[in-house]
Amino acid sequence: MSTLDTTRLLVVAHEAMDKAVDLLMRGQAGEVQTKGDRDLVTEVEVAIEHLVRDHLAEHVPDVGFLGEETGATGDPSVYWVLDPVDGTANFVHGVPLCAVALGLVHDGQPALGVIETPFLGHRYWATKGSGAFRDGDPIVVSQETALENSLIALSDYGSGEGGAARTRASATLDRALSLRAQRVRRIGSSAVELAWVADGTLDASLTLGNRSWDTAAGAIIALEAGALVVDADGSQHSTSSRCAIAMTPGLRDALLPLLHIVRGTRYWPISTADGDALPVVEPAHERVADATAFLATIGVGIGDDDTADTVAERVFPSSRDARSWLEQERVCCTSR
Repeated sequence: MSTLDTTRLLVVAHEAMDKAVDLLMRGQAGEVQTKGDRDLVTEVEVAIEHLVRDHLAEHVPDVGFLGEETGATGDPSVYWVLDPVDGTANFVHGVPLCAVALGLVHDGQPALGVIETPFLGHRYWATKGSGAFRDGDPIVVSQETALENSLIALSDYGSGEGGAARTRASATLDRALSLRAQRVRRIGSSAVELAWVADGTLDASLTLGNRSWDTAAGAIIALEAGALVVDADGSQHSTSSRCAIAMTPGLRDALLPLLHIVRGTRYWPISTADGDALPVVEPAHERVADATAFLATIGVGIGDDDTADTVAERVFPSSRDARSWLEQERVCCTSR
């Protein structure tokens, strides 16, 4: 699909969201199961995912689908992505900070998003190039420029595979932010956080990790509301990013340097394609600058987990130079 009729697709998305929210509000969580280390899934989430997937397949059968609970089907270049309840632990415990998040991804970039916070009574949406809305009213990000006056949300500590590494990185970042920001909050739902950045409730949201069902819908809504939405190194956010960082533009110079805390971990992108620069993006419709820093790290614990202990680290002008250095170091280490 080379072009998207986002006006029509938004109508279909709203219809799917209506069905999802109706099902969620009519029933209870139902059976609660554990699908990993402290990672929950409820019976109603699975039912919502089947309901939304079937509705979308009926109305736009040429668009693929990726659901958190049921996986991927169809076209991988343009597909819907759904989190039936983002913030499951909150939902199970009766905390109203959760959301249904439905996004549309085209060539790796979010192009449409609809988020409903059913227990707070708000719906957010956006399509690329058309602005962002809450309950039909246009929304924009806050105008805050001082970190000490900012309310910032930080993603949860880790669980499951790689959980210990995420906990280490998150705890370190939490300490740094707590010393500088007015307050740091852990909301427990990336979709809620990104919607709140879009409407100015939060000044920034920092999500370590980037599962598209959690972030795709919120990323386009925040971007269209005027937020800077980037990876940890300031490069443009996409489905392949390591993190989802959304902030009001006035906090860019204060927040981006703090994110160097996660360099050398799985949350820091090492490079793009050979010789490509990492773009440091501004909010929608503004200037794009280039950066040419590529990080190469040698450490203990590289793999599914983060680099627990960095042995050597250097920054290079290109990804090719970075990989060449790594290869030389591996040869040196093997011959020692």
